[in-house]
Amino acid sequence: MKKWRILAAFLAAAGMLSGCTTIRELPREARQSEPQGAEYDLCRTLLMAFLRNDAKTFVAHISPESREKFNEKSFAASRKAITDSMGEPISFQYVTALELTAFTPHVWKIRFRRTDARSGREFTSELLFRILVGTLDGKPVVISFQFL
Repeated sequence: MKKWRILAAFLAAAGMLSGCTTIRELPREARQSEPQGAEYDLCRTLLMAFLRNDAKTFVAHISPESREKFNEKSFAASRKAITDSMGEPISFQYVTALELTAFTPHVWKIRFRRTDARSGREFTSELLFRILVGTLDGKPVVISFQFL
């Protein structure tokens, strides 16, 4: 009987000491919708250039510092590596912008389509694409980008 009292006391103490955290999902109407404005337009232009395989437009819309490391040749090599593994990009969708002080990460979802060489079956896959946008002389500028 004493063992049961000790066990009951232990369970009661554990129950009182354990914290309970509630995480709730925002209602649909409170979720972030697709934004408007210069940052969004810049990101969309960059994505359209990627989808259309337009290296010149893509590179023209990144910061001058980024252009020193990422040029049209780099774009072609990077895009080829991605399309070789994922397939051709067929669509994109805005996901969200994250709140940070110095810059804004914009997250997009890109859908790819590829055909299996053996079976001839078609597959789709998705990747997230993050574009970091900052402000230079009052205008938005792409600081960096990457697939996640």
